[in-house]
Amino acid sequence: MDLDTQQDIERTINALPPQELAKLYAWLDQHRPAQAVSGKSEATVFEQGLGLFGSPDDAALLDEVVHMAYEERRRPSHPSAAL
Repeated sequence: MDLDTQQDIERTINALPPQELAKLYAWLDQHRPAQAVSGKSEATVFEQGLGLFGSPDDAALLDEVVHMAYEERRRPSHPSAAL
């Protein structure tokens, strides 16, 4: 049996009986690289562009908030009417 495309492989896996599918998953777990098992990348969070946050979205949000605060600080202040 030739499995030349991803669709061929998917069809073959989907056709496996539950017992064979369990064996396949066990084999995959045994042969998965250590990095994939831990779910962690070798790169540091800084190298991944995450800074101290867990996701790029969190880091981008912080960047936006800091930018807004910086712009607010650069605006000339208006004297209060109460003074």
